[in-house]
Amino acid sequence: MIQALKLVAKPVNPMTHRRQAAPLAGGVAIPLLVMCAAASAAAQQTKPERLIQAGHWKQARAIVESHLHESPDDPLATFLLSQIRHAFGEDTTPLRLAERAVALNGRVAKFHRQLAEVLGVRARRAGPIQELLLARRFRKEIDLAIELDPRDAQALRDLLEFYLLAPGIAGGDLRKAEQTAERILNINAPEGFLANARIASFERRASETEALLRQAARAQPLSYRAQIELARFYLDKEPAELEAAETAAKVAAKLDPSRVDSYAVLSRIYADRAEWTELEAVLQQSSRQVPDDLAPYYRAAEQLLGRGRDPSRSERYFRVYLAQEPEGNEPPAAEAHWKLGLALEAQGHLVEAIAEWEQALRLDRESPAARELKRLRGSRAADAQHVSPGLRGAQT
Repeated sequence: MIQALKLVAKPVNPMTHRRQAAPLAGGVAIPLLVMCAAASAAAQQTKPERLIQAGHWKQARAIVESHLHESPDDPLATFLLSQIRHAFGEDTTPLRLAERAVALNGRVAKFHRQLAEVLGVRARRAGPIQELLLARRFRKEIDLAIELDPRDAQALRDLLEFYLLAPGIAGGDLRKAEQTAERILNINAPEGFLANARIASFERRASETEALLRQAARAQPLSYRAQIELARFYLDKEPAELEAAETAAKVAAKLDPSRVDSYAVLSRIYADRAEWTELEAVLQQSSRQVPDDLAPYYRAAEQLLGRGRDPSRSERYFRVYLAQEPEGNEPPAAEAHWKLGLALEAQGHLVEAIAEWEQALRLDRESPAARELKRLRGSRAADAQHVSPGLRGAQT
């Protein structure tokens, strides 16, 4: 049986409060306290929180749901389940669980932060009036989170996003976003540079975005997330800089081989280059290191599909991905069935393609598979109209 999911405050070592500074590339100095605080925060995390941070949502779900079965009023477990349900795409339960966690214990910053995040997601899908009401609730909760823990970098990132995305009438403010990024930089160097890169990207300043992402990747302590963000930036450029993306992804893989993101990036790169030996090797490595997340197969299949290359290989990878439940925050099964149908159509397997699109619609009524079915049926109707009356009679 798992241990109770309690927040345990570790004693502070007074030695960590000496204001020494660690040098950073580019002439920036970050207090040593920042690095010590990051290590201390990681040490205080429960096992499910560490699993969630590494993207192992299914493993975390098993632990948290089991614990809540025996202790249904545990506020930390309730908060974690809100995060988990959101990662798996559930619509209503994340908000209810986040509100319950705050009701059970309103003195914990991250409980308010999670409630704010769920409200923020809802606001982006709401109409103008509802969006404004939800934005006000978001600000109330995120402000409480930061008041309770001024060093919660994730809550500050959420606030930064609010300042960038909210309309001015609701509190959007680019200058305040910049100030918030500086606060993050003083807490966590890589996250601070990533925050400034986010603003530069929002402002469409590509060269500044790249420079800041490179600073984030060099900052100490080395950040897995910063390496992945840099790799994705190079991968998504027009044209893509595949060698630079590959270098950053390989650094990430060395930092933490148990996380899937680096393998997913590398699988896209090798699929794009049609480097089959390297692609199969990284897929096998990913399957060994992260057997419960097959996202690299999906990313390779998607890249091949987008390039119009080797649809039979794309089909095979999509089927591997669908062999188990997708991990949290990864493409859902409905999306994979839709794209599997496209790979089958590219091979002329129309009956099988239709079956995949129908399955996608059973899983998600809003799936683009509906568009594919309409397109295919419309094409067949058009073909029938162009058949001469004599041939039409012969076919019947």
